[in-house]
Amino acid sequence: MNSLLERVVALVRSSDRTAAADALGALLGGASIIVFVRDDEVGAFLPAPGFPQSLPGGRLWREFLADCLTTGTSGQRGLPIPGGGESAVYGVASGEDVVAVVLGTDRSAPDTPALRDLLPLLASTFRAERAAALAAAQAQMAGRTAAHAEELAGTLDKARAELQRALREADAVRREVEAANLQLQDQAAELEVQAEELLCSNTQLEDARRFAEEANRSKSEFLAMMSHELRTPLNAIGGYVQLVDLGIYGPVTDEQREALDRVNRSQRHLLGLINDILNLARIESGRVEYRITTAPVAEVVADLEPMIAPQIRARQLRYAVTGCGSALSVRADVEKLQQILLNLLSNAVKFTAEGGQVSVKCSAGEPSAQAVCIHISDTGIGIPADRLNDIFEPFVQVDASHSREGEGTGLGLSISRDLARGMGGDLTVTSAVGKGSTFTLSLPNG
Repeated sequence: MNSLLERVVALVRSSDRTAAADALGALLGGASIIVFVRDDEVGAFLPAPGFPQSLPGGRLWREFLADCLTTGTSGQRGLPIPGGGESAVYGVASGEDVVAVVLGTDRSAPDTPALRDLLPLLASTFRAERAAALAAAQAQMAGRTAAHAEELAGTLDKARAELQRALREADAVRREVEAANLQLQDQAAELEVQAEELLCSNTQLEDARRFAEEANRSKSEFLAMMSHELRTPLNAIGGYVQLVDLGIYGPVTDEQREALDRVNRSQRHLLGLINDILNLARIESGRVEYRITTAPVAEVVADLEPMIAPQIRARQLRYAVTGCGSALSVRADVEKLQQILLNLLSNAVKFTAEGGQVSVKCSAGEPSAQAVCIHISDTGIGIPADRLNDIFEPFVQVDASHSREGEGTGLGLSISRDLARGMGGDLTVTSAVGKGSTFTLSLPNG
């Protein structure tokens, strides 16, 4: 009994409960021992602290423990044990609270009375351990809960401070919005006044526009009428000059013939100026009609050569045509196309010194543009970059020297560009002073 008591005390006190259980089991004629204590919370027997908490074949073990409670002891039976395999077991119960099971027993009845007397002591000890462990766990959980509560309280304090700051900022924003709203109301009132003033201004501008359009129509009609009226006497002057030059009114001396030639040149010059003014008046009044057809570019350019050839020869210039193949054609009014090209070629000849070159080059534009370009280039005096846009304005020339040499009104390029745009194309220019100019006429592909 003393030896058994010592082993039980060792089992209770030992930190290595497995070794102590093996020693107690050996004393009882087995390999080891497991103590089961009833847990009132779950209503079942559980292994005491320090023993295997998970048993293989749990249902078989529960049936074996139930037999122990019924009979007080249960003889040898083979049951699965922790670590694998099966062992012969013998159980001893004390009341309804505790059961001790000897594992690997080699006899059917260990010292059960002495063991049964010590079981309540083991049950109390193990319940105390379990309660202490539970209390420690609860204390640890309470500590964690308190720490979490403290952290949550700090978080709430921060959130409260942040909320107060946000409320202050929201209040500041509200005041700013109210101030901005008042400012917007003032601006809206100002805009209403400005809108009324603008409406009055628009009405005045509309009246001024109608007046200007009416004045422009009157100007165009006046120019057209005066140009037509002036052409009749100028044509008569030209006719009489030719009659006198032919000797109809008597013999003509060389001095008289020279004077007649000067009169004839002046008459042709005035007639050209008047024709330009008449064309401009027609364009501005919208009375220009276009007879659009498919025109082969090569034929149009070839028809111009006899017209420009005398001027080319007189100034001893080189003349070249490139790229104007038979495959290129444009959609245009042939007469107006020739008028544009003749004006461009005449200008190129006028402003190119002797020995220079005038050239015509044709090219197809980008496929997406669906256009054909005709480039008129010269090696003449060129145009300053800041005047490239001005030359297309009516009655504008580059400078006085150009005016004297060209002897024109500055209407030719303006008329040419208007005619080009009227046919769905455009007229542009690139130039460098002292190196020459290139005028590009683009028209829809035929």
